[in-house]
Amino acid sequence: MTCELRWLFSAIMVACSAARTAAAAEVTSSTATSPPRFITSGPGFVDYWPVFSPDGKNVLFSRSFDGGRTWELWIVGASGAEARRFARTSVSVSATRANWSSKQPLIAFTGESGAKASVWIINADGTGPHELPFTEFSGHAFYPSWYPGGEQLAVMDGKELNIKRIDLARHHAETLTDRNRFLTGMPAVSPDGKSIAFAGQPNTGQPYDQTKNTIWLLELGSGQVHSLEATHGQGRAPSWSPDGTKLAFESDRADREGRHLYAAFLIGRDGGGLQQVTEPKFNVNHPVWSPDGRRLVVSANSQTNGPRIAIVELGP
Repeated sequence: MTCELRWLFSAIMVACSAARTAAAAEVTSSTATSPPRFITSGPGFVDYWPVFSPDGKNVLFSRSFDGGRTWELWIVGASGAEARRFARTSVSVSATRANWSSKQPLIAFTGESGAKASVWIINADGTGPHELPFTEFSGHAFYPSWYPGGEQLAVMDGKELNIKRIDLARHHAETLTDRNRFLTGMPAVSPDGKSIAFAGQPNTGQPYDQTKNTIWLLELGSGQVHSLEATHGQGRAPSWSPDGTKLAFESDRADREGRHLYAAFLIGRDGGGLQQVTEPKFNVNHPVWSPDGRRLVVSANSQTNGPRIAIVELGP
């Protein structure tokens, strides 16, 4: 698995609370009840960027047959039924990083064509794929994340390295983060719409290196940003639990042999209760919660065929 498959505030205040500083999160024992259960299999392709459907019955993901140069949206039953192509009509772009709205029957994804990456929308039945015609982006729009009302999206601008909010009804995009303060990666809007978790790093003049990201929280009411963890542990691809009390993310912090293999972790919204969910040998990435909060869906190393989609059952 190459690094390229891991691609990729208004002034705001960076605040770290005294409580977090005094009580650094410690990893507890694994909460996984069993190893990842693979629901896709077979040779000749790579599976990445999974997300549950709002009813939890299906998993949407991206599949590549050419080593990650081009991607298509596929769908598979969460129980492991045979996967199939999702779109009912031809999609003229490489489709990645899908995010399924829990409010509207819509899916947002990153559509890549050549050097351009933009936000696309497709109906939940696989029809009507179309590009959103926003001009406020640099041409590098990644990781759309729905606001709970289904009328706005938070998106990473991969060139400006900031987060922007797209208003679908007003056809307007607003910048939420300041590149002079932070270099941002993937955003995730909280279920109540009041916070955005993102992978990023303070801008001290260094080149952006997404392997050195940590998880941060942008509080939309106050504009304040603070580190999720007092220890600033490496982490990427945040995902909120349905009740908004926890986050899942990927990190290589558990790989003691320096291979940069990733595991899935859970952590409380308050920065406490850090828990390791998978072992580094599975090289898990992009963990996303099920609607009932009992499972994660991930892309994981199947040992024999490389990255495939898997379900991780969580303990009580």
